[in-house]
Amino acid sequence: MRIAILIAALGFAACQQETADQPTTAAQQTPAAEATTPVAKVPRAEVEGWQTDPASYAMLGGTIPSFSLDRVGGGKVSQDDLRNRWTILGFWNATAAGIDEEGTYIRALNSAVDQDPDLDFLTVHLKIRAADVDIDKWFADFAPPWPTLVDKGGGDTLFSIQQTPAYLLIGPDLTIEGYRGALAATPDDGIKSVIRGVAEIRKQIAAPQ
Repeated sequence: MRIAILIAALGFAACQQETADQPTTAAQQTPAAEATTPVAKVPRAEVEGWQTDPASYAMLGGTIPSFSLDRVGGGKVSQDDLRNRWTILGFWNATAAGIDEEGTYIRALNSAVDQDPDLDFLTVHLKIRAADVDIDKWFADFAPPWPTLVDKGGGDTLFSIQQTPAYLLIGPDLTIEGYRGALAATPDDGIKSVIRGVAEIRKQIAAPQ
């Protein structure tokens, strides 16, 4: 009887050792409570004044690329300076056709943004063509009355800007939430639709459907 009990005990111990020697899979290592499922990005509803479909701008819904650019008047600005703020980031070029007309709207947009303590406005002057003016001399003679960074080549590729003027709406987490072309393209409504669109996108993010 004692021999039978001893054999049974040895057999049970061997089974335990065999189970302990088996490799543990990744699924077994992660407790069920910690398992996570990727959450799909909620499609943004159509918004007045802005395009929110990635078909209009490939980087929509993604994070703004890293950059460090000189600011007219001194200093540098990087993507980290935009963090935790809503920012309209505009792109323009001094030699682009229609820039004088667009400048009128840029001034108005800059003034409108100044009324919103939670929204910033910043522009990037893109030197898209090698034959562009000497931008250092140009800015020395004419400092635009809106905050401007100077990109001396490559920014159009970095931000995938196909033509200027163009504008991005950047969220506090540096996500690109909206895109649009020239402000002068909607002259009947001026910049009102742009500001209303910013408010609507904020609302959608704060209370997603």
